[in-house]
Amino acid sequence: MNINFISVTTENLTRYINVGVQSYKEHYLHLWKNSDPTPFINAFLTKEPIYNALRDPLQLLYIITTDGTDLGILNVTLNAKEGFFLSPNNLLINKIYLLKAYSASGIGTKALEFVNNLAQTHQKELVWLYAMKKGKPLQFYKKHGYQIVQEAFIELPHVLEKEKEMWLMAKKV
Repeated sequence: MNINFISVTTENLTRYINVGVQSYKEHYLHLWKNSDPTPFINAFLTKEPIYNALRDPLQLLYIITTDGTDLGILNVTLNAKEGFFLSPNNLLINKIYLLKAYSASGIGTKALEFVNNLAQTHQKELVWLYAMKKGKPLQFYKKHGYQIVQEAFIELPHVLEKEKEMWLMAKKV
């Protein structure tokens, strides 16, 4: 399968939003009170926050595709100035969301390879992310060399208390 990472622009941001919302709902409804992810979607997967991200040269957004089919989204931040790593020599993975039909198909591995190449291109020393303490993503990231650095917590309203625990994970490039 030939996987492509298409940069998000104002012309294709609706595609990014649609596949992002669908993939998020397919995987993460269990995090939310009443299975309602509206706070997350409004904060990160609507036109206004996407337009703001597109104006920020440190934000890189991609639609993951193959043969004209949208499979998921990828969002990274160069030189993240929040959280644990305040160095300008890092890259933060904000989102790798894949439609459920494409989970466990090797696309996530391709996305991490793409991220690693981005980090090298931008001369970054470290890639980091937040992963839920429960579930398959944690094992996926460990398998790809990411190590647990410290505990973290989801800070969004309406997330179920039992689902807030996360790990901050990192990997040297």
